[in-house]
Amino acid sequence: ISVQMAQSIRKHFVLGGLDAALYDAPHTGRPAKFTGQDRAAITVLACSEAPKGHAQWSVRLLAEKAVELNVVDGIAPSTVFYILKKTRSSRTAKGSGASRN
Repeated sequence: ISVQMAQSIRKHFVLGGLDAALYDAPHTGRPAKFTGQDRAAITVLACSEAPKGHAQWSVRLLAEKAVELNVVDGIAPSTVFYILKKTRSSRTAKGSGASRN
């Protein structure tokens, strides 16, 4: 480790004891609004059949359906997009992404 890291660990030990030196303090800031279960439920919804009258899911439709099914209290379409962007498949794209036809 670097000299700076050793000095930082020593300082935390002197000021707060062994636990302060070994473990990070809780981080400040706003906690995450959506849990892993919320994100998984939205991903599962995106993998399901699109509603009648639509060829595929849009992020707007997914956001509305997630609220309708009480998966979340409210969610912006941009947040749905961000959640789906974190997955390996693109369920809102025209293709599955497996090939370029």
